[in-house]
Amino acid sequence: MKKILSLFLVLGSLSFANIVLAKKVSSKQLISNVFTQFQAGKYDEVISVLGKLQERIKPGSKQATKIQGLIYYWQAKSLAKMNDFEEAEKYFIKALELKYIAKDSYYEYGQVLYVASKYKRARIAFKKSVKRKYKVGVSLYYIAFISQELKDYKKAVSFYKLIEKLPADEKKDVMQAARMQVGDVYLKQIERQRDPFKGVKKYVIPQYEKALAYDEGSKLADEIRSKIINLQKKYEIILFKMRNGKPTARPPFYVKANMLYGMNDNVTSTSEDDKSALETKDYTSAYYQLGFFSRYSFYPNSIFSYAPEFSAQMTKYSSDSTKILPYNKYFIKTALKMNYEHIYSKNPATFYMDFDYTYNADDGDADEEFAASNNTVGATFSEELQLWKSNPSTFRFRYEQVTAEEETSSNSSISLTYEQIMIFKHLTLFMYNNYNSSTYAKADTSNANTLTTRLDFIFPTFYKLFNPTLYNSYSSTAYTNDSDKGTPALTSFGINLNRPVGENLYLTLDYGLSTQVADQDTDNYKQQLITLNLDLIY
Repeated sequence: MKKILSLFLVLGSLSFANIVLAKKVSSKQLISNVFTQFQAGKYDEVISVLGKLQERIKPGSKQATKIQGLIYYWQAKSLAKMNDFEEAEKYFIKALELKYIAKDSYYEYGQVLYVASKYKRARIAFKKSVKRKYKVGVSLYYIAFISQELKDYKKAVSFYKLIEKLPADEKKDVMQAARMQVGDVYLKQIERQRDPFKGVKKYVIPQYEKALAYDEGSKLADEIRSKIINLQKKYEIILFKMRNGKPTARPPFYVKANMLYGMNDNVTSTSEDDKSALETKDYTSAYYQLGFFSRYSFYPNSIFSYAPEFSAQMTKYSSDSTKILPYNKYFIKTALKMNYEHIYSKNPATFYMDFDYTYNADDGDADEEFAASNNTVGATFSEELQLWKSNPSTFRFRYEQVTAEEETSSNSSISLTYEQIMIFKHLTLFMYNNYNSSTYAKADTSNANTLTTRLDFIFPTFYKLFNPTLYNSYSSTAYTNDSDKGTPALTSFGINLNRPVGENLYLTLDYGLSTQVADQDTDNYKQQLITLNLDLIY
């Protein structure tokens, strides 16, 4: 509107400056035609009208320079609309040289230069547009995008982020695009690195998601979604969610290695009376464990998944006592886990089927050499429900067959388990209940039914230092064919402190105290266990 009023005032001054007027069409009518035809997209006619106005300028008049600059300005805009950018640039330069600068002059001039790939000059023009406070958001976007094209990524990101600080009405048209472009810059830089997976997951995709969240219904939103999905597929971060909303495990592989150092003051579960006849090294020892676990998950569809697993662990005690050497051991385990996702009572639910095989070896002969002790084959069927919303309940049935080197140790067992998680505002409770029945074909006096209950109190992070957990368990065992043993009862309690110590490193300190009470004195014992564990998770 200001430009229109300015033009009318200038044209009004033409009569006072003795400008030669056409006899049939007034200058006011001609300028009216300029605006009408420009808005109608008839740019040829605009240039024609401007030519007529050009003829009416009286050289040497006081307003001649200003009027000439105004005509150049409108010629430049019209030529730009006609995609004649080379000529448009010339007329913009002429207008600016005559110091005719409308509010949008540098913005329009910058666009012409940008289309002509004259990026550095275009960037200067858009900076001047920002200073004149004309279309600040779009001008900043052009500056940032041009910097990006010139591979000046640091400057590009800084200008994109300046858009975030603008008032809502200034940034609404470019905010989503600016956020997306920041994601593009991040991606270009991160993909140059040796291992881009972590950077894409940590910086790029969250930036795209931030852009998408600005307006999920926009035309640009589909492009952003496509970028996210393509990256997720390329780097196997997350392909889709299961039917019940559970996210798939991405990356599909999970690898963990751990190293544990511990001190056990009663490795052999020796009673207090029997300890008096032994040396300390016969029942107390430090030890270490080395462990490895890996899994790879496959997702044929949104309701079924399966994951082969492999794990191994070795335990070695420092004591050379022949009473403790048999506790040195290792195992190798393979498993196949299958999940079926479904809905129960309008809430997500999962049915699990697990099949596993374990090879166990120990130093049963106390000769400092490992030998096979048994092979274990097991199958577990579980159902995870939400009887209370967002508080999973799990029911498990397991059958296990142990084939031992010594026939008297071979056995089969069945167990039933109920697990419950209850999440409160400042506390999470984990409850575990298990019933296990073991049967020995060659040593029926070892047949036993065991009932175990455990309760964990999981607290939030303590002053950003560690996550504390308190736990307590009670286990009672009934020997069905050996009444002399009665029903030994084992009570344990402890505290667990864990915290991350690096990007993929987690440290855990655990202290546990156990006490078993039984009818036979030799079965009564106490045990303290302190462990320090370091996990490396990839």
